[in-house]
Amino acid sequence: MIVHQVHTHWVRLVLALVVLVCFSVSTHAAELDEYSVFIGGFTAFQNQDYQGAATKMSQFLKEYPATPLRDMALFWLARAHFRLGEKQEAARYMAQFLKENPDTPLRTAAEPELIALAQGFAEKGDAGGAALDKKPVVAAAEQKALVAAAPVARAVTGQQPASGKPQATAPVVTPKSTVPERVEPILTMKERAVREYRSVQEKFPGTQAASIAAKRLEELQRGSGDPDGKPEPIAAAKAGDQKSAVVTFEVVQYAAVELTVRPVAERSAAGATISIPFEVVNRGNGADSFGLEDGFPAEYQARIVSAAHPESALASTPQLSPGESFAGMVILTVPAAIIDGQRGTFPIRLVSKFDSDISLSKEVSLVFSAPLLRMAIRPDKQIVLPGETISYKIALLNVGSAVARKISFTFSYPAHYEPVEPLPAGFRRDGTSRLSGEEMDVSSGGRKEFNLAFRLKHDAIAGQELFCRTELHNNVLKLSEAFLSSAAVVGKIHGVTVRIQSGKRTVLPGERLVFPVSVINTGNFRENFSLKTSIPASIRHTIYRTGGSGDKQTDELIVDSIGSLSPKEEATLKIELFVPASSIDKVEESFTITVEPESARNKSAGATVYLVHSRPVVTLEMSASNGRLKPSEVAHLVLNVVNNGSGMAKDVEVISHLPERIDLVASEPVAVGGRTGDHAWRFTELGPGEKRSIVLAYRVRPGVAAGTNMQIENRLSYKDQRGNSY
Repeated sequence: MIVHQVHTHWVRLVLALVVLVCFSVSTHAAELDEYSVFIGGFTAFQNQDYQGAATKMSQFLKEYPATPLRDMALFWLARAHFRLGEKQEAARYMAQFLKENPDTPLRTAAEPELIALAQGFAEKGDAGGAALDKKPVVAAAEQKALVAAAPVARAVTGQQPASGKPQATAPVVTPKSTVPERVEPILTMKERAVREYRSVQEKFPGTQAASIAAKRLEELQRGSGDPDGKPEPIAAAKAGDQKSAVVTFEVVQYAAVELTVRPVAERSAAGATISIPFEVVNRGNGADSFGLEDGFPAEYQARIVSAAHPESALASTPQLSPGESFAGMVILTVPAAIIDGQRGTFPIRLVSKFDSDISLSKEVSLVFSAPLLRMAIRPDKQIVLPGETISYKIALLNVGSAVARKISFTFSYPAHYEPVEPLPAGFRRDGTSRLSGEEMDVSSGGRKEFNLAFRLKHDAIAGQELFCRTELHNNVLKLSEAFLSSAAVVGKIHGVTVRIQSGKRTVLPGERLVFPVSVINTGNFRENFSLKTSIPASIRHTIYRTGGSGDKQTDELIVDSIGSLSPKEEATLKIELFVPASSIDKVEESFTITVEPESARNKSAGATVYLVHSRPVVTLEMSASNGRLKPSEVAHLVLNVVNNGSGMAKDVEVISHLPERIDLVASEPVAVGGRTGDHAWRFTELGPGEKRSIVLAYRVRPGVAAGTNMQIENRLSYKDQRGNSY
């Protein structure tokens, strides 16, 4: 019989792999239906409705082939068919289960015959559905045969047991009869011993028992002096008139024992302390004590005690007289990490202190029960955008046969999430990026559901996979398991912002302007951006990226693309404009810069700057008395200098050229002498709308003939603020 030993750390590791949750997103209604069908099949099996369990599990696998509960469904479906006697179907589904889950610890929870059927099915296909032949378990039979033969052999040979203890002798007086009659019992015992040992050799060739039997046969043959094992008389009547003879022999002690193990509960719960009662009876012909051993692994903390005094562990029974019994118990604690439905077979062994060759063992078969918890964490969407709300549906299922008591869990979420307040009842914040739920009990086949909502922060980067993690704590069994949600991926957001000094900007003819522009990728992934401009054709422009003050441009020239920008990265541009010298005063123009994400042209952003052209427009207006003058007659000429433009006029100069036969009598303001005949008036500045007047008094010199035509020529010149001359 194979003893299954389950090591705690191995079980925990494999169980974590078995119960790892990687659910895909589905609708709320579909979730409820999926869980309901599975729990219905599980409950039917627990209620021994195996036909209903097989039907529901088949329906479950057909309707939800990609379910993460597929392994459990195959497991229960195979067992349901096995309980129905449908071994072919049972073998097929169990073989499929073992193929898909080769390292599953649930192998020990299934019926051994079902596992054997599945292995045969896997090896031979459909023909493997038949039950596999099992190798006979011969250890117990060998032991019984040797035990039966040993005392008879010692009685014949007169050997002492291995312990070497001295034995009491008792004289036996034979009745008055012939010698052959007195010898007959001894010969019968020897023949019986030889027959028993030879039977062991024939039944169990090549085993340790066969070797021991051969050794005992050799000892019998040496003791008899007959290599063939034939009996010879041990006493003979003397010749003569002797009427009687006496045969004296010693009855030796032999060891024999009987062990009875009482039945235990049908299932032993994880973490529970159980006792296995047993009884030892000395079936030998002398007082003996028996060593006590158990085959439970260390994690079971097993100890053997007396039923009358269970507080102290025992290594052996007290000295027992022939026929006397001893009542004991094996007290053990079922490991907390045991698998629900797991089976184990463990020996209880006795060894005679009188004869160490005499031992006996009985195997105890246990079936364990435990809660088997699964937690499914599913987001309501696979792609979530910054600023959006995402909801997680949490389902806690107990697919074990035992109630899960005092279960709590913590829910850890990514730093990019912010829980939506108020939190659901029973939840509280527990440090940074973690929530805690209150304790609860989950019955066998039971289910608990929760919903948690989070808002994705705006700094989340596209393509990030967001996982939530729960740590499930069984506070009774002191076990913890971790479960991951299926991934939610941060979706892409296209965005760009353009910043420029907006509003109206006054420009002068011939002016060179530099406008700094900031372009910011407000999306959440690295992206290329193209650039478009709308600038009047009369204005020459150039665009550069980053660098200097603009006095000496050494930056990268941009034509129509800015390049790629990471999320929140800012690119600095410079737009250089050259206003034509021929610009017209008070004309308004605008230029626009537009930046577009190359993968989403409709998510463009732009900025517009309005240009107002400004320049001085100075006019010279003249008024005189009349067009006829007499020699020596004084006339007046008024010159009005008016700036009708929007810009400041500088260095305004008015020059009047008088012919030689006309004399300047006076002027206000006083003229500045110039070339011969030229009289100049200069004004440093003349603001927009400002007017300056010049009054000249002049006369025609005597002697000028009548009818002579003469002209006074007036010229105006000025500059703007940039020094442009007009």
